[in-house]
Amino acid sequence: MDISLAGACAALAVCLLAVAPGAAEEARLEKVCGDLKFPEGPAWDGRGTLYLSNCAADTISRLAPDGSFTFEWMKGSESPEVSPFRKTNGITVFRDGSLFICDYGLNAIVRIDPATKKGEVYADRCDGQPFKGPNDLAFDPHGNLYFTDPVGSGRENPVGCVYRVEAGTRRVTRVAEGMAFPNGLAFTADAKHLYVCESQQNRIVRFAVGADGSLGRMEPFADLSPDGPGEPDGMAMDEAGNLWVTHFGAHSVLVIDPSGSIIRRIEVPHTEGNGYGPTNIEFAGPDLKTVYITDPGSAALFRMRSDAAGLPLFCSPMDRRKDGEPR
Repeated sequence: MDISLAGACAALAVCLLAVAPGAAEEARLEKVCGDLKFPEGPAWDGRGTLYLSNCAADTISRLAPDGSFTFEWMKGSESPEVSPFRKTNGITVFRDGSLFICDYGLNAIVRIDPATKKGEVYADRCDGQPFKGPNDLAFDPHGNLYFTDPVGSGRENPVGCVYRVEAGTRRVTRVAEGMAFPNGLAFTADAKHLYVCESQQNRIVRFAVGADGSLGRMEPFADLSPDGPGEPDGMAMDEAGNLWVTHFGAHSVLVIDPSGSIIRRIEVPHTEGNGYGPTNIEFAGPDLKTVYITDPGSAALFRMRSDAAGLPLFCSPMDRRKDGEPR
């Protein structure tokens, strides 16, 4: 049921953020809505709508342009006749408005038309082997889709992978492996490098992207272990080349400059004792200066304003280039 922010989302709560030394200014964090069920994967459609996953409720929620919020915009199901998905995590919006989602119930990438709520399995295996549980995803400039598949991996069992789905043919290639829970990922502005959160190693790694879409050797980029608890989760990049990383273990958003140094730390409110922190982040709004943060630690969706605009995601509605089209 549609509900306004003044109703089920309650009044906008304004929380003063703690910012690390060296930050340009303090920021204000607004609580957009609460009572979410392990929120993840915020995705901006470029037209005023934000989608997000509720991982613990098997639903996709929708924040409409008028501010109304629908918790159960779509509900997952074991039956494909009832719903095209089961359990969603990461979401991204393609330039035509369709949603590409990581479904860790179907162990597949699913594409959904938001106008009809119909969908299809876009990819579900590589070399005949089913995926284990897709987590997060990003397009390159040519419409090729990269996503992480971390389920079952960790420090003692680094079997996490990154896959690439070729635009047009939908041919799936494993482009990275041997990772301890690969999670969020983001391309640089020139698409020559791909950053990935390796959660169980509490670090960000970087890959050079080849002309054929292959990934080079995994290189350490930012070691976050000095910041206490582990598990960087999702990330987004701003126009200055800084990574904004939601750090699940530290209850914070870390802003990391192109040299790999943390230049800002934003503490996200959370309920003491539940152990959860923010999971993912998305630049939104007409100027891409509104930052949305999903936070299971307070079962909420937050937003703030940024001085720097986000880097438009490749093949998103905010990407003005016309290149590859997945089919």
